Amino acid sequence: MPLIFPQLIPNFIGYTVSFIVIAVYWVSHMNISKHIKYYNTSVLWINMMLLFTVVLMPFTTAFYCKTFYINEPFMVYSGNIIALSLFKYLMVYRIQKDGLLNNPKEKITLQWIKSRDLAASFIWLLAIIVSLKFVILSRFTPILLLPLLKFIDIVYKRKGNRRGRRISRKQKK
Repeated sequence: MPLIFPQLIPNFIGYTVSFIVIAVYWVSHMNISKHIKYYNTSVLWINMMLLFTVVLMPFTTAFYCKTFYINEPFMVYSGNIIALSLFKYLMVYRIQKDGLLNNPKEKITLQWIKSRDLAASFIWLLAIIVSLKFVILSRFTPILLLPLLKFIDIVYKRKGNRRGRRISRKQKK
C-alpha cells in the first residue's frame, strides 16, 4: 500500500523528535518543582523565558524540517534547544543561590540537573560547529548526548551513594 502523504514524513519525524525534547524538559521541570519551597520573582521570570523557548520549538522544528540539508534552519533549531537548556540551568542556579530548596540536602540533585543541561548545550553547540563543515554528520551529532548523559548519571549516582554512606556513618555514632 503506497503512502498517501510521503512528503509529510520528515515533518512527522521532526515533530515527534521535538515532542520528545519538550517531554524530557517538562519531566525535568516537574522534578525540579518538587524540590522548591516557593518561587521568587527572578525564578518566575527565568521560568517564563524557559516557557518561551518551549513555545518556539514547533516553529523552529517546522523551519528545520522543511529544509533539512540547509544549515541555517538547523542552527536556529539547535539554538532553540541550547536556549532551552541554558534557561533551565539558570533557573536551577537561581533556585540554589536564592535558597529556595525544601531541603538543602537536595543540592546534589540540582547539581546533577545543571550538569545535564550544560551537557545538552555543549552537544548542540558542537552540532552547530560540525554543521559548518559537515552538514549531514552534524545532524547525527546530538546522538552523542546519550552516552554523555549516561556518564553524568553514573557520576552523580556515585556521589549520592558516597554522601549517603557518610550520613549513615554519622548517624551510627
